[in-house]
Amino acid sequence: MLRKDDIRFVKESLAPHVAPVLSAYLNVNPAEPTNAGRAWQAHLKNALKNLDVPRDLAKQVIDKLEMERPVGRTYAIFAADDLFKTYELHVDLPLIDIARGRAEARWSEPWVFPFAYALDEYERYGVVFADKTTWRFFEMYLGEIAEVADAFLNLPIDHSRKLEKRPAQTFVQGVPLRGGAQGDRYERHIEAWVQRFYKQAAHRLEHLVDQWRITALILMGPTEDTHFFEQNLPRSLRLRVAMHTASLPEPGASAGQIMKRLEPVIANSIEARETALLDEVRERGQWTAPTVLRALQMGRLHLLVAPWNPGAKVLRASGGLVVEDQRELEVYCPGQTAQEVNLRDVLPDLAAAHGARPEFVQGKAEARLHQEFGGLAGLSRW
Repeated sequence: MLRKDDIRFVKESLAPHVAPVLSAYLNVNPAEPTNAGRAWQAHLKNALKNLDVPRDLAKQVIDKLEMERPVGRTYAIFAADDLFKTYELHVDLPLIDIARGRAEARWSEPWVFPFAYALDEYERYGVVFADKTTWRFFEMYLGEIAEVADAFLNLPIDHSRKLEKRPAQTFVQGVPLRGGAQGDRYERHIEAWVQRFYKQAAHRLEHLVDQWRITALILMGPTEDTHFFEQNLPRSLRLRVAMHTASLPEPGASAGQIMKRLEPVIANSIEARETALLDEVRERGQWTAPTVLRALQMGRLHLLVAPWNPGAKVLRASGGLVVEDQRELEVYCPGQTAQEVNLRDVLPDLAAAHGARPEFVQGKAEARLHQEFGGLAGLSRW
């Protein structure tokens, strides 16, 4: 799993590295038939043939990957005379078309945007797995999960459950309590235990969130317990609670079992968020490629909504303006020559140059963006 040092290296050392750098992205998912027999190596070799990568460097890259046995979905590779970095990711990346075993490569400025976007935009989830016999903590990021050992060590777990409604007779150390002051004192004592436990757990969780740079929390366990726990969290943590979800039957569930349970829940959450974003655009935003490109380059957008893999072509005038077609070119850039480029190649730079945050949507939201909004949308600054 990528850590702070990896992310810092990508942003502070890799992104500004002197050109040229080989930047390659390829689908290595072993579950895909198109990657049978390590076919992804052939796809990378074919991609390198179309570039001016020095033969020695290309051979070095192929040789170093020869012994790799990928289990993830995507490789991001960056190589130069003084550089060789390979990142194995368990997620897809925006702006690259590597489905069905394809590879994409460039020999130019470091092409880190698809990778850096994933680093910034994918939530780093902290999963609190609450059970009456044990509490555990997991970190989920970029499609991977890892348990933080002893996260809730020494918490008095036996006092963790919220006091349930007692039957007519409750027994303590073999003595039946028939209500009255003695029973009330016992109930208050248990409630005080519970409150102390949740306060201690919340304090521990604050340290875990800070230590592991958690951006969103998932509370997993019996509904009454997780909601009661949330009520005892400080406001800073309550704001990070993204969802509650039911527990698993086995308190000793593996990280893989927890991941399998949470993946569809997280996917549904992302889909709902992207749907809400498009609803907001419909209500007060702008859309269609010509309108959005024009507003973006005039500095009017604070948020750019784009497809996960934009397939359109646009024209970039010699003066730098990007337009959709020749007619617009003649209106806004009379007399200038233009080059046809891929929209996905210019969107990141346009957004950065004009201060707009890009949001790439996929799945149902991507289909809706094409069908209802003409492929691009945005929210204005005012």
